Amino acid sequence: MTTTKVGEPSADRTDPRRRPLVLGVVVLAMLAVAFVVGRTSTRPPGPPPAQLGTALDQAVPADIRQLPLMDELGHPTNLAAFDGKIVVLTDFMTLCQEICPITTAELNQVDDAVTKAGLAGKVQFVNITIDPERDTPARLHAYRNFANLLPNWSLLTGTPQNLALLWKYFGSSYFKQPAADPPSIDWMTGKPLTYDIAHSDVLLYLDKAGHERFIIQGLPDGHGAPLTAGERSFLSDTGFANLTQNQDVTWTEPQALQVVSWLTRKHLHLAS
Repeated sequence: MTTTKVGEPSADRTDPRRRPLVLGVVVLAMLAVAFVVGRTSTRPPGPPPAQLGTALDQAVPADIRQLPLMDELGHPTNLAAFDGKIVVLTDFMTLCQEICPITTAELNQVDDAVTKAGLAGKVQFVNITIDPERDTPARLHAYRNFANLLPNWSLLTGTPQNLALLWKYFGSSYFKQPAADPPSIDWMTGKPLTYDIAHSDVLLYLDKAGHERFIIQGLPDGHGAPLTAGERSFLSDTGFANLTQNQDVTWTEPQALQVVSWLTRKHLHLAS
């Protein structure tokens, strides 16, 4: 039988001076477990806010998905060729001097985040021209380097009739108008431009099944847009103003990326 002298601590009683240390270790262990559990059970990103654009789940009709188009190498293609991938789709023209270069530069940053997350094979960025008369496959191919586009970009053209059908369905309007006076100089040929095209600005997201999932109509925030030297030198006065003074901004890079995060179910972040 073990005896304990009066005034001595019992052999099975914890020294009160050790309690803070033990409790501290326990708390740290619990925090570590909570952190790991939190990391492994992160909820998928939620949908973008309603004020950004229109969320829907609408199948693109087969006659639109299968409209014959052509890529920058002259190969026939169509929207159905991107089935199985999330598609970020915009209307553009290679000779735009106001908004298209800014939109492309902003989305190229979004694509950079997608690529660094290892999702380049699952998300395709697609520009389809509204200017088939000038945007030949050869010009589209030259534009890839002009805008320093990442590999998972597709630049498409087609007949005027097919492009009109496609863009009418997706809600982009455009019309030819006179060139500026004096006319700007074509960045590719060095010749004066003979006309311009006024157009609306539409940013569309399709899911892997070819359904429209989100539509943003309007202009990007041009502040800090990472334009190439060629893109910047080709901007008109209005284009330069859009870099800093545009009051009609609809979306920003983080917001454009938020839609991709929602559709991929992955938390994506722009490079700091």
